[in-house]
Amino acid sequence: QVSRKLVDSADIIVFENLNINGMLKNHHLAKHIQDHAWGKLIQFTQGKAAKAGKVVELVDARCTSQKCSQCGIMVPKTLADRVHLCPKCGLEMDRDLNASINIRTLGLRGRAYRDAANNQPVSDVGSPGI
Repeated sequence: QVSRKLVDSADIIVFENLNINGMLKNHHLAKHIQDHAWGKLIQFTQGKAAKAGKVVELVDARCTSQKCSQCGIMVPKTLADRVHLCPKCGLEMDRDLNASINIRTLGLRGRAYRDAANNQPVSDVGSPGI
């Protein structure tokens, strides 16, 4: 149901390309990862998106929570730090929201580069619903 809602709500869906098998080796995370079936959600979404003519982008998640989504500097945090507070530009927001903005930006850039390389119009990259 979640994958159907995602595909129905957006033309481009961006996920972190997480090493789920590696994360399952961490005993503190393993139960939560299996309970939420992250890999299955991505697979289901990719299948439904392909049938609907939509796109699923997988992006490298490294540093997405450390990088300021407004000015781009690295703001080191521990996992316990739940708020992103940039000393350069003053941006203050939830750490996960900051990371999600960075992930979306990476997904849109990757799509734009592929479209440009294939001589496709790049203007559709910023379509609503992302």
